[in-house]
Amino acid sequence: MRALVVGFGSIGQRHSRILKEMGHEVAVVTSQSVHSHKTFASISSALDLFNPAYVVVASVTSRHASDLTDLASKGFTGRVLIEKPLCVDTSQVPSNTAMSVHVGYNLRYLPVIQRLRELTTHEQIVSLSAYNGEYLPDWRPGRDYRFSSSASVTMGGGVLRDQSHELDFIHYLTGAPISVVADISCLGSLEIDTEDTVRAIMRHENGCSSSLYLSYLDRVRRRELICVTKSRTLTINLLAGTLSVDGIIECLENDRDTTFRKMHEDILFGSTQTACTLSDASAVMRTIAMLESSNATRTWVSR
Repeated sequence: MRALVVGFGSIGQRHSRILKEMGHEVAVVTSQSVHSHKTFASISSALDLFNPAYVVVASVTSRHASDLTDLASKGFTGRVLIEKPLCVDTSQVPSNTAMSVHVGYNLRYLPVIQRLRELTTHEQIVSLSAYNGEYLPDWRPGRDYRFSSSASVTMGGGVLRDQSHELDFIHYLTGAPISVVADISCLGSLEIDTEDTVRAIMRHENGCSSSLYLSYLDRVRRRELICVTKSRTLTINLLAGTLSVDGIIECLENDRDTTFRKMHEDILFGSTQTACTLSDASAVMRTIAMLESSNATRTWVSR
């Protein structure tokens, strides 16, 4: 199958490599000089000359909406994967598209997440806590983080969107929140114009309460989910790939590339129906909007 990757930053390079390893013919849209793949200067020329069946939009977040518009204007009706988050804000969420669109929340495919979902399918979740803290300057070795998309509001950066996997986990496990309260801040001295810390409490229709903590400031990486049901406590360490059920620890596979392969296979062949849909990702964007509204008004916000 012919696959086109739009954007050739670190995530675009990963998608290109993995799709090639999967046996697909890969081309990229980029202004960079790339020797490993056929390249095009624009989406329009790539569609005309390469004719892909699958497109991965891996450009900076601020370009996602316009790239999707470019695909639609050329009459593309194939399968599309947009890297997370879907877009910058809810005003850019596409309402109608002839394309089959999914969004790159690949960490749904981690065995620890799938195991947690399996174990809680028939249990009532009482509370769910998500924590993701890491130090932004360590993200991309050899590159000044201050000039990355993460550090730029205009490019769609900031810890709330960068680390929105955690919001997707919460939605995936217990549904979208019906009300939220949030504090979104720039607490550190990273010389960036985006937020570096998010703290939030959310209430869900099924009675569950969830909490969210995201940070660019943690010098020691920490990424956990703690799920309390009416009968037990389940704790995931996403970095170690471990799941603890009432203190009994299970170790599971923790390879990131595998999650990307499974996601691509799911989108292309419908193997598990786990892939994040356009509707799912739109719901995450609405929750982000609620969190930002709560921060601005300093009140609880309901949908």
